[in-house]
Amino acid sequence: MPTTLLSVESKSSLRSRLRKWFVPALAGLFVVFAAELYLSARLESETFDEPAHLYAGYGYWLHSDFGINPEHPPLVKLVAALPLFRDKPHYPDPVNIFFRFQSAMGGMTMMSAPGAQTILAHARFAVSIFAFALGLLVVLAAREMFGDAAALVALTLFVFDPLILAHGPLIGTDMGATFCIFAAVYAFYRFFKRPSYWRLGVCCLAAGLALAAKHSAILLFPILAMLIVGELLFVHDHESTSKPAMPPVREWLKGAGVFATILVAAIAILWAFYGFRYAARPAGEQITPPTDAYIQELHYPVEQAVIGFAARHRLLPESYLFGFTDVTMLNREGRPMFLLGKRYAEGKWFYFPAAFLIKSTIGFLLLLALLPFARALRQISFRREAVFLILPPLIFFAAALTSKLNIGIRHILPAMPFLILLAAAGAVALARQSRAWAWAVGVLVALHVASSLHAYPNYLPYSNEAFGGPSRTYRLLEDSNVGWGGGLKALHSELAARNISQCWFAYSALPNPADFQIPCKRLPTFFSSVSDRGQQQPVPVHIDGPLFMSSEELDGSYWGPGAMDPYQISQGLKPSRVIAGEILEFDGSFDLPKVSAISNWVVAVGLMRQGKLDQAIPYAQQAAELDPSSIQAREVLSTAYAAKHRNDDAEREYQAALKEYESLSAEQKKYIFAPPADPLATH
Repeated sequence: MPTTLLSVESKSSLRSRLRKWFVPALAGLFVVFAAELYLSARLESETFDEPAHLYAGYGYWLHSDFGINPEHPPLVKLVAALPLFRDKPHYPDPVNIFFRFQSAMGGMTMMSAPGAQTILAHARFAVSIFAFALGLLVVLAAREMFGDAAALVALTLFVFDPLILAHGPLIGTDMGATFCIFAAVYAFYRFFKRPSYWRLGVCCLAAGLALAAKHSAILLFPILAMLIVGELLFVHDHESTSKPAMPPVREWLKGAGVFATILVAAIAILWAFYGFRYAARPAGEQITPPTDAYIQELHYPVEQAVIGFAARHRLLPESYLFGFTDVTMLNREGRPMFLLGKRYAEGKWFYFPAAFLIKSTIGFLLLLALLPFARALRQISFRREAVFLILPPLIFFAAALTSKLNIGIRHILPAMPFLILLAAAGAVALARQSRAWAWAVGVLVALHVASSLHAYPNYLPYSNEAFGGPSRTYRLLEDSNVGWGGGLKALHSELAARNISQCWFAYSALPNPADFQIPCKRLPTFFSSVSDRGQQQPVPVHIDGPLFMSSEELDGSYWGPGAMDPYQISQGLKPSRVIAGEILEFDGSFDLPKVSAISNWVVAVGLMRQGKLDQAIPYAQQAAELDPSSIQAREVLSTAYAAKHRNDDAEREYQAALKEYESLSAEQKKYIFAPPADPLATH
């Protein structure tokens, strides 16, 4: 009896101390979170999508032009662009070109102006509100579901989660959608605990904001439907029994009515973000290509029929339907994928599970693995919490397994807050089972924190210690899992610290390295070849290092596998340094004939755009001589000959380009936008 009393008194004392320190501990963690976001973001140049999102958001506010960057709904972009009313940068008028290039070009122009980094910092500060709001919701949900201790553990896991830290301050749609989806599910949970019009209204608002944040938020509605089913089958009216009974028909009808109310309200809120206007662009302007034509390019009958029906009857805004078409096309057709050092021509089902194992801390993964041993969570009283925390991430992962767009674990970011709550609840339950479990849980949480701190400030390229850490992630993954083009400030600091002024740089992103005072001579990359503004100069076949290279160039992310990759010579070399997890340094001398060929045909294209055909032809000829297998070089040369009415020469080069294209395998052709065009058909 004394032992029992002592145990009760000890637990009571522990709860009392926890309540006393609860608010200060939360405040301290949020201060740490703010410092992590600010200090890491200030060291990062604009990532790949940020200029396009910022430019689009500014255009929405100024001109209600939702045809800019229709790939994504407007919510996050509107929030990001709010500080621009104070900074008042010049808004470049959009050029009537392919929609994906339009916002990218406008964003590049806006971000190359003086003061652009200050504008970027202000916009990042604005969108960070989603990360802080999500952290607050994690605390509130964990406390309501499992108590104060779970709330503190959940916030600790959240504050030091590398994926949250990587995307929290960036101008992207992922964190905004994650907050809105979690808010909707949490509001739905509270509605079922104690139904009220107020709680239903909050859920409707959150669901509408989710639709306005990201197209993939459409998954919220199957989640809500499954939660209704789970609530009625496993929780409602039988929380005290382990044998649920089938609910009566009226309960199913009530659940259907609640679902319909949320759906209709969410669609109304989505319309509000587009000003209740169907047309994407003002004054009768059109997206390029027009929406109807783009929907016809969706070669999947069911999806095409559904989206086409919605467009004909104007059930949803044009810009939203255009973006939904784009997302559907990308998810079904996919893009080439790089995983564990191997390149695949298209996405694979195992991408997201593997990326999750690589990009999560070992401590967090083990906490999730230990959930089955938490006996308290198996109690009937936690049945509702289990349903609301397990179903959403399961549905997100199930959807991810079917997607062929495998370019970043950020696409399953909405699963993270649910997993964090589960891990925190399991940790607290295990800690209360025995002192040994308490020590084990403490060690795992400490490992999670230590791994995150060790990665600072390189959260985007984070990988856990089992996979080599942030400096080795480029060997396993690519795109937003590694750097996403944000390493220019880090490279500038590296070059300045070592007083390097003679170097070469192959940079796979849109911003101009010269804007960051990087003195390296430019090597052509896929994106510089399509966005070059006369900045590329011919590159000699033989160059001397140091050579700095984006990780995407190392694995042929954009050029293609094997001989298609002009930088494949570097694949057998070990970099002397890895800067910011994404920029590799190679020292020595290099022979790069294919790189030289690309630089020459890029120069030729620039001269042709200026009408300087006589100057362009020698560069195109040089490119074809350096790399006779280059489809692009042959095509550029053919186009130049046709413009000079040298039809026989044009036909010869076109046939050579076509022969090279036809010799490619089906996998290799997926890296080529289209077969070479016959210039004589247009001249």
